[in-house]
Amino acid sequence: MLRFCGIFFGILLVLVVLSGIETRSQYRVDEEFDAFLPDGAGNEVTGNELTESSPPPYTEYAKMARYLVHKAEWVSMGSLSTVEAIKGYPMVNIIAAADSARDAPSTGTLYFYLTMLDYTAQDLKKDNRLTVLLSMDQDLECSKKGIDPMEPTCARIMISGRAVRLEEGTDEFTFGKNAMFSRHPAAKHWLDEHNFFLCKLDIVQIAVLDYYGGPHYVTVEEYMNANPDTRSAKSQLAQRDAFDAPQVISNSDSDRTITIKIKKDSPVRHINLEV
Repeated sequence: MLRFCGIFFGILLVLVVLSGIETRSQYRVDEEFDAFLPDGAGNEVTGNELTESSPPPYTEYAKMARYLVHKAEWVSMGSLSTVEAIKGYPMVNIIAAADSARDAPSTGTLYFYLTMLDYTAQDLKKDNRLTVLLSMDQDLECSKKGIDPMEPTCARIMISGRAVRLEEGTDEFTFGKNAMFSRHPAAKHWLDEHNFFLCKLDIVQIAVLDYYGGPHYVTVEEYMNANPDTRSAKSQLAQRDAFDAPQVISNSDSDRTITIKIKKDSPVRHINLEV
């Protein structure tokens, strides 16, 4: 019996020691990546959803482009490679981006950080032309509905233009920095660790593919003037549909009566009348 107890406690001691070694080893590994994490964060990304309206109709191409840009947390950015073995070939990278702070109104302008340690910045230093691709399936919205990401009904846009480095201290620099920090808290650490600098995309052309029949091209003016928020339009439509057409009961100058009938189960709760 004593021999059995001795063996049992011996095994237990070994397990405790191994557990401690594994914990310390894991701590050292995690410690190496602390500089890339926002303060107080673990390895998981939280709060990464935007409070947005639904996508606009597929025929409203400028609005669709603005919607996808505002929704985007990152883009696939293509550049012309400067790597010797593939010089001049198209090259692509994932770049964190933002067009505004989280839950703020859309601006349509994409801001992003680059570092010369990365090949994308090296490419753009020689030739600042680029194209970014944004897909509706970035948050798996299409996949969750059973729509393949390559289907035209899974909307995507391709925006071509030039990377422009923003001058520190300007209003636009401050806006872009705050937008990036809001959506990508880890970016605060990129500046100190790897000399990232802030850029924006100066747009030249926008191609929208959101239905069958090929892409549609949107001018920069149409794009910037579009309102991507479909909530207000839907709200107005719902309120308009809640009423039957006004009926004029009496139309004399001295006695005019108008009856308004509100449909059953309408969203209308208050009515303000001015005479």
